[in-house]
Amino acid sequence: MEKNFLTINDLSSKKSSELYMTFALSEKVYAIPAEKIIEIVQLPALNILEKVPEYIVGVMNLRGKIISVIDLRKFLGIPQADYTPEHQVLIINTNEKIIGIIVDSVNDVIQYDKEFLEPLPYHSSEKFISGIYKSSDYLVAFLDLDIVVNNIEAIKVDNLDFKAPTYVSADLFSKDKLSQEKFKKRAINLQKELKIETDKDFSQENRFVSFSLNNEKYCISLKYVREFRKFKLVSLIPVPCVPEFIKGIINLRGEFITVVDIRSFLQISDSKITDKTKIIVIKSSDLQLGLVVDDVFDIVNLPAEKLSHNTTSKFDKNKYTSIEVILEDGGIMSVFDLEKFLEDEKLYIEDAV
Repeated sequence: MEKNFLTINDLSSKKSSELYMTFALSEKVYAIPAEKIIEIVQLPALNILEKVPEYIVGVMNLRGKIISVIDLRKFLGIPQADYTPEHQVLIINTNEKIIGIIVDSVNDVIQYDKEFLEPLPYHSSEKFISGIYKSSDYLVAFLDLDIVVNNIEAIKVDNLDFKAPTYVSADLFSKDKLSQEKFKKRAINLQKELKIETDKDFSQENRFVSFSLNNEKYCISLKYVREFRKFKLVSLIPVPCVPEFIKGIINLRGEFITVVDIRSFLQISDSKITDKTKIIVIKSSDLQLGLVVDDVFDIVNLPAEKLSHNTTSKFDKNKYTSIEVILEDGGIMSVFDLEKFLEDEKLYIEDAV
């Protein structure tokens, strides 16, 4: 008897293929390497500084690190837009610099083959855009983060400025009371969280993609994530005579990937497929598969102290979750242990030799 994993493709990955995060700015879609993203946070109130370049909106205190927050619109020639609580900040680490980039929304993490990038249809002296990818629905502009960061002026801020949280909002921030309260609360929470002592905490080992399953929150290490796909936008091919948790197979750019619903493994009841339902395509060693989740939220950075604090609590799910992290709102986020999951014999079938 020979055991075969339910995924049936050979998983030969192209060397020119990389993982990118796509995001929206004024209805345009841009992409940056996912490995450059430390985490994603909701836009907080910023300390507004005088006599700084106009592309620097302000600075934020992220666990003791003072980070400049920029608006790419100034570089890309996009009309300015007001900032609302729905805006997000990508925390980027490149060229040994850490900055924040304001975006309208985060779209997907997806694998792109650089061989299919096309040059700009016009001449640009700044060269912030390294190429264009034409999908079936829209154009994706690839940002050269190194060039962007090299054009950002270094500013120095005294840490003492942040001991008293007197937040100032720029003219472009929403002025209604509810929005202002959200901005200020986020800034306070980001400032009081565990201080990051070294840049080692920004390694990929500490970054996780958070997702939900029937109103419960989970996360999985970013190092396993290949890309996200909206469930309703893929063609799912049913597979006969397989366990119920196997939803089918998808063809992802010539590779056949088995799609698995992990709810039964986590003892969670089924939920309806919605426009937010996604497939997280993961890869471990020479295996890959798709995980069906209700929604994907963002990339979070979990300090090593939290990851090493592996104690049993009343929130423990089962053997497929390693630890539980207490969130700012008092909720619980469980870390999904992919390696333990892939060891489950139910994921394998036996073929007669």
